[in-house]
Amino acid sequence: RESAVEIELLANLILQAKKIVVFTGAGVSTESGIPDFRSPGGIWCRYDPDDFTIQKFLGSPEARRKHWQMLSESGLIMEAEPAPAHYALASLERLGKLDCVITQNVDKLHQKAGVPGDKV
Repeated sequence: RESAVEIELLANLILQAKKIVVFTGAGVSTESGIPDFRSPGGIWCRYDPDDFTIQKFLGSPEARRKHWQMLSESGLIMEAEPAPAHYALASLERLGKLDCVITQNVDKLHQKAGVPGDKV
């Protein structure tokens, strides 16, 4: 866990910053119940990443079935609610500090928390 000193340092950096760019990945949404790809219990524990190349998708009915199955599990994304980290970024936006969020995520939880779509 973060120490009080680290948290205070981060808070001071945020206060002093004119604009902040935030980079996020799957880890920011795992608290919302969306599995990541690489950690234990992640997507690649249930599916072989090699099955998701364009060559396999086009050439294999089984690969397409796995792809559609994985997409059907994305109902988790539709039902997910933003985590505290998503709301923290929305707070930075309300304070006028957030320049943009650069993310690999397609879950739209940043926007659901209140970060404008044009900043994601």
